[in-house]
Amino acid sequence: MNNVRLLFLFAAVVFFGNYSFAQVHLKVEAIAGTTNTYGVYAKVCDNIMPSGNTITGSGQVTLIYPSGMTFSSLTPVAGLWMQNAMVTNPSEAPGKVYVSMGFVNDVPQIIYQPDTETLLFTFQLNGNGTGTPSLIVNGIDPFDHLPNSVSSNPGNELTILDFGVQPLGLYTYEGNYTGSSVDCSNIPQDTTTQDTTIITPPGDTTTQDTTIITPPGDTTTQDTTIITPPGDTTTQDTTIITPPGDTTNQTSGVRDLNKKSDYFTLYPTPAFEWVTVKFLSPSTEGGTIKLFTMNGIALGEIQRGQKQELTLNISGLSSGFYLIRYDKDGKTLQRGKFLKQ
Repeated sequence: MNNVRLLFLFAAVVFFGNYSFAQVHLKVEAIAGTTNTYGVYAKVCDNIMPSGNTITGSGQVTLIYPSGMTFSSLTPVAGLWMQNAMVTNPSEAPGKVYVSMGFVNDVPQIIYQPDTETLLFTFQLNGNGTGTPSLIVNGIDPFDHLPNSVSSNPGNELTILDFGVQPLGLYTYEGNYTGSSVDCSNIPQDTTTQDTTIITPPGDTTTQDTTIITPPGDTTTQDTTIITPPGDTTTQDTTIITPPGDTTNQTSGVRDLNKKSDYFTLYPTPAFEWVTVKFLSPSTEGGTIKLFTMNGIALGEIQRGQKQELTLNISGLSSGFYLIRYDKDGKTLQRGKFLKQ
């Protein structure tokens, strides 16, 4: 499938919002019958039935192993994977090596089946170090807090679209597992759609607060903060976050970060002009939303206050992945990644 068609299909998912959500887990394990050879596997939750018509859109796997050992012989099995980063003995984790494999394309196609582990790639570890490799735990590992000492971007991520099920399937990385079973009890498959879509495009010169399209029967009152890029002449009641290089008199800056947890969700992703941070618990208030590039460069931040949604205008940012981070009381509570198309 060419990139233009893939982009169109992602756009269709975002626009119609009619998809089912499910989880994918990863693990690393020694390959039986081999010496010093390991495999990284993916497994979907047992409550879904993936079709053979899936497209894996993005992915990254970060392995950790003791320094003194040598990583070699990366061999893709399903999908094309390449090593894209290696950090030895970072100050946050002395004695450890972090190596990240990036997903390049879905050739050969990664096939996901219920109650079945899919081998993504294999590798070898040799040397005098003691211990076995493990997968990084997003947001928990001391090296996975941006910006880190070497401005690296470790972490696990996997996003799959399934065009062979109705509604359209969206499977994303949720965590790591061991053995042969995964825990999928926390987040069941969700077939609901989002409550609101905000449609105030850049360049609109009308005077307005915010235009919100609400599904029939929804009587809730939205509380939205819009982050506006330079060049938007709309008059709005907003908190403004400014992309790098803007010399206008804006009221704030912006940052970038991502991971999934229990505090917020991000939608849509991929995003074109807007991305919304929707907080899941009305009892949780305060803290700061920060925006980063994937290299850990801070773009700015915004105070949450008592808002349940913050909608960011990202039309002024370049295409690529960005990171959202939610900080409160000196701690990072959650990270989330989104794709800007």
